[in-house]
Amino acid sequence: MSSTFTSPIRIFVRNNPSNDGTIAPDNTGASNASQQVTFSGVNAAGTIATYGVGSQNTVLDSIVVPAGSLISNVRLFETTAPSAFTGLVITVNVGATAIGTITPTTAGGSISFVPAATTAAAVLMANVGTSDVTLSFVVGATSGVTGTLAGTIDVSYVPRNTDGSITAYGSGYTNS
Repeated sequence: MSSTFTSPIRIFVRNNPSNDGTIAPDNTGASNASQQVTFSGVNAAGTIATYGVGSQNTVLDSIVVPAGSLISNVRLFETTAPSAFTGLVITVNVGATAIGTITPTTAGGSISFVPAATTAAAVLMANVGTSDVTLSFVVGATSGVTGTLAGTIDVSYVPRNTDGSITAYGSGYTNS
């Protein structure tokens, strides 16, 4: 079962603490969303081929974040770990801009990315811009890989209007 909503989805209270009938101040935020893709068989440098969750590695799929969104986290659920490697760092890119890296381990697990300490990455993560963006995941130089890397990549973001605002649509309630 699924439901479709128009973003941004605002979370706010309809009543204020005094319960006098006026709408509460607009001091809350918007809800998070996330997308996931899976991958397997990674043991060399290059762009990781990602697949839709549940597609059994037969349908290539990408993570496309809607215009105006704020990217809050990227996480790797490393389900298959190589027993040895040098390098094998995954760079997370929005277009041509690297926004951070994920460093897999030989033990697997849930691994968050480390955001790039650059103004360009911060600006892009705070607002992806006025067009939808596709994320890519690229392994740089690596050597001595024994086994392969596989898992699920989860990208969490706040969908907002194309200008980055979180003005709610259709609530119909206002203070007057």
